[in-house]
Amino acid sequence: MSYISESKLGSRASLSRVTEIVTLLGYFRVNDGLKVPGRAGSYIWAEQKDYQSYVGVELDIYVRKNNKIVVSTRSRVGRSYWDIKQQNSTIKMLRDLFGGHFVTDAGRDRYWRPEGKPPSPVSSGCFLARWRLHNALIKPKLYISQRGDNKPNSWPQSTGHYLIDGMNPRLFSNNLLIPYLVAVWEEYFRSSFIALLKYSPQRETALKKANLNQTQLEAIASSVATVEDAVADLFSFQRPTVIDKNFKLIDPGMDVAGALRKPYRRRKVSLFDSIEQCVEDRNQFVHTGLVNINLTDQRIQTILADFEVAVDRCYQEFGRRFKFVPQHAY
Repeated sequence: MSYISESKLGSRASLSRVTEIVTLLGYFRVNDGLKVPGRAGSYIWAEQKDYQSYVGVELDIYVRKNNKIVVSTRSRVGRSYWDIKQQNSTIKMLRDLFGGHFVTDAGRDRYWRPEGKPPSPVSSGCFLARWRLHNALIKPKLYISQRGDNKPNSWPQSTGHYLIDGMNPRLFSNNLLIPYLVAVWEEYFRSSFIALLKYSPQRETALKKANLNQTQLEAIASSVATVEDAVADLFSFQRPTVIDKNFKLIDPGMDVAGALRKPYRRRKVSLFDSIEQCVEDRNQFVHTGLVNINLTDQRIQTILADFEVAVDRCYQEFGRRFKFVPQHAY
């Protein structure tokens, strides 16, 4: 559900003044490619500091009859505590400066009330990393559900013959998904590592152990990259074995490996070993073109679930060590 407001500004409002105030409030102009009658500008606010924004606040300025200025704002599902605070502040500032009135979902001249207390920056950073991975996994799920297998003369999923199955388009298609899954898995841990390192009590110790090169130091000095970004670039975040070592640099008590090795559905193969094998399959496929003929549709569905459950377990571990409650937006 979106939060939407419409502010009908008073007679002392002008387009130039409203645009100036909107810019001072931290909004920047965007082009959504739509031609909306009467719309004079489209803007968005998204505060990256301390991971405050989740979806940001959208704002449009309209010039109506008799040059009346109307400003609409919108924050989408998944908005953060700070997104709502910014939306309320924007509406209030416009009315205080230019008069008029506004209407929100809460009523005429009524603001929204943010739920709960503001989350900690480390909690927000880890949440956003998890949320981005969740959104990234929607794509392969849709792909698997939508691709057809009812074409005439379509190949069976598996014949049991490695030469024939090695040429099977269906199995090849499943193999193509593995590099994507490993990529979004890797980005999840890289983003989480940056967020945890930024607010870790062990930050100085971890930075001393990092051996940044000249290029990275220059990027930091010129504000192209943060210190945490540069440190994260030193590491790989694909294999669970390596990931576990990386996070122990931030917090020696962090046990990513232990979270992944816990029993899962009475299976003999742990999530840790399952994902280690997926990374190995990814490397074989990417570097040699070798197709894993055992990647049937059922197996790829299991792998998708494994990645998602594994990430949630690690997310829980981050919350345990950094004392925040993991949250889910779905």
